Amino acid sequence: MKSKRKLMSAITAVLLATALAGCSGGNSGVGNEGGDAAGKPSGTDQAPGKAEAAQIKAMTILFGNPPATDNNKALEDLEKRGNVDLNVTFVPSEAYADKLSVAVSAGDSYDLLLMDGGKDDKFSNLVRMGAFYDLTPYLEKTKNIKMIEDAVWNNIKIDGKVYGIPRPRGLYGGGEASMLIRKDWLDKYNLEVPKTLDELTKALTVFKENDPAGGGKTIPLTVFGVDGAGGPGPFAGVLPIQFSFGIPNTWKLDNDTPVRDFQTPEYKTFLDWMKDSWSKGLIDKDAPVLKNQQQARSKFLAGVAGVFSGNASDIGEGNLIKLRQADPNAEIAIIDLLEGPAGDKGVAVIGGYYGLWAIPSSVPEEKVQQIVDFLDFTASEENVAFSKAGVIGVHASEFKDGVAVQTEEQLKQYDLDKPSAFVLENRVDPYVYATSKDQEILKKQKESLDTISKFGIENPFLPFSSETASKNPDSYKKMNAVMTKYVLGEGTWDNVQAEIDAWSNGTGATITQELLEQYQAEHK
Repeated sequence: MKSKRKLMSAITAVLLATALAGCSGGNSGVGNEGGDAAGKPSGTDQAPGKAEAAQIKAMTILFGNPPATDNNKALEDLEKRGNVDLNVTFVPSEAYADKLSVAVSAGDSYDLLLMDGGKDDKFSNLVRMGAFYDLTPYLEKTKNIKMIEDAVWNNIKIDGKVYGIPRPRGLYGGGEASMLIRKDWLDKYNLEVPKTLDELTKALTVFKENDPAGGGKTIPLTVFGVDGAGGPGPFAGVLPIQFSFGIPNTWKLDNDTPVRDFQTPEYKTFLDWMKDSWSKGLIDKDAPVLKNQQQARSKFLAGVAGVFSGNASDIGEGNLIKLRQADPNAEIAIIDLLEGPAGDKGVAVIGGYYGLWAIPSSVPEEKVQQIVDFLDFTASEENVAFSKAGVIGVHASEFKDGVAVQTEEQLKQYDLDKPSAFVLENRVDPYVYATSKDQEILKKQKESLDTISKFGIENPFLPFSSETASKNPDSYKKMNAVMTKYVLGEGTWDNVQAEIDAWSNGTGATITQELLEQYQAEHK
């Protein structure tokens, strides 16, 4: 009892120390979208056990409205097939960091917690204090979870062991993987979908000169500002453009020496392109005050912006419906990859997961395998279908070619019960961002994901974290400010270089050393 109190006190201290840092969010819904799998939404896989139903209390993050709590047929069906008594607490995203800290501190409140920050410093510190089970031996019996790529496991392991089961998302295609462009505007001016940076620049220039949105409202390219915590500025939403200049994915190793993206000569060339584009009015004048990708996306969907950075999911019918409310003739095309002057192009290889399912060490040991088995069950093909179609006859008429066939009433019930919310673990799916129910759009999404998967750019330090960086979340703020002034024509390159040098010789030197030591220890 005394040792448990000591552990809880230490855990509380860690959580308080990291509370200001918060947890990283995501853009998914309450549940986990699966891939395109054929099959029936219920009754095809064996439940993980035939013994008495396992009682599992879990907590997860919520984006949007929660599932219905009364007479939820989706939950009833999943519990029956999975042989569980499932109690899920859905916490709104804005309150999740605080609720998670309380749950971890309590120790015995939940059997299963979604650590939405993934393998961050907070999770790593809690693991080393004994807050969670080492799940490595419990994964041996799994079938679906073991399909997760080695690259993803490498990104989440701590000292070579698994303390949290990742919810796979895809190594390519998330975030700002590609550029989205108004296809109808291109057609209006006899332009092809750009494949190179020069062609994109030409299209942006034509949009600026001809004002297709009308009334002087046209924004050729909409991007958004950065807050200093995530990295250098001046703007985010420009990764495909950066990669076209040959800039690394955050870090690269040059003869075993770590090099940060803004330390490369290519970064100045990129900023010069941004500066020139800004001076010509090709970039959204509101960019410095926009805070996130969604705000940039909103301008595109409002019908006033020609280009923004998103991914294959953005060409789905949902966005098209919204866009056509502003312009009935609107069409969206995706620029898979943008080739730069020297032939460079690529897409970031990302972590490949969102959140880790961790089991607190207070959970009885005999229950751990049951919990892992249930997560494995939810990641089955059967539950991919269930997450999309729910219970046949209740939430859909049938599930055909990976798409739920639903009446208006069934769709309403599906939205109320939210079957995908209870499918806690994703199934591995390279097409997780191909979400359309329209077969033609779905084909285009898959083709785009296939294309970019051949041009992944890795960050060698992605699995590692710097304690110094965590303690100095504003370490890039001064750099961002001078970069923004440079692009806006209000500052000099000497000012930018001075801040890069100050970072490289100060805080950056410590961050670099910490990451390099972890990398070298992993690659002995």
